[in-house]
Amino acid sequence: MTGAPPPVGVDRAYVLLGRAHRLPGKFYRSLDGESLLARELGALGRAGLRVTLVSVRPVNGFDLEVLRDPRDAGPLGALCTVLGRAPPSFFLFGGDMPFVSERAVATMRRRYRGRTLVPLSADDHWQVLHAIYANVPIERAEQVLHRGRGLRDLVAELDLDGEVDWLAAGRLDERTFTDVDTPADLDALRAGEVPARPLGGDK
Repeated sequence: MTGAPPPVGVDRAYVLLGRAHRLPGKFYRSLDGESLLARELGALGRAGLRVTLVSVRPVNGFDLEVLRDPRDAGPLGALCTVLGRAPPSFFLFGGDMPFVSERAVATMRRRYRGRTLVPLSADDHWQVLHAIYANVPIERAEQVLHRGRGLRDLVAELDLDGEVDWLAAGRLDERTFTDVDTPADLDALRAGEVPARPLGGDK
């Protein structure tokens, strides 16, 4: 008797570009001579991922597929847009994560077992925008969205049903979770510092 077939590898990534009210235009802000978004896309490309941008605004300057996010309802709304046309499993990232690393992507690919995979940071923060989503029913995600909840709430519900694997803190370099939400965050990174706050949250 043979066991279940191994899960199919994950080779797609969706990168979310929201309105960025606290730091307008943040995805195109420069860090070490390159935009935050370009730095991230470079790392994801080197990691062998095929990337689609999911944006509420027009996107210029990148030779990538762009998926318009008509819901404009934060990360969970964007995920619902993605689920309507994505493969069964894919990476989901915020578009303001300039230190996403190839090594982190490789580690998550190796750890993937066919269920949604969410890393934990050192402070036990759920890195829901640096995760692999797998076999998430769009109806389930839309129900959570219609209740006025967010991406973390969806992950919590999936976890209760045994549909989430957690990647323990320390398995990935914490710097990979760094995101940029405010002018102070960007100033800190330009000064060589990591912002002193929980990172990679549900924005």
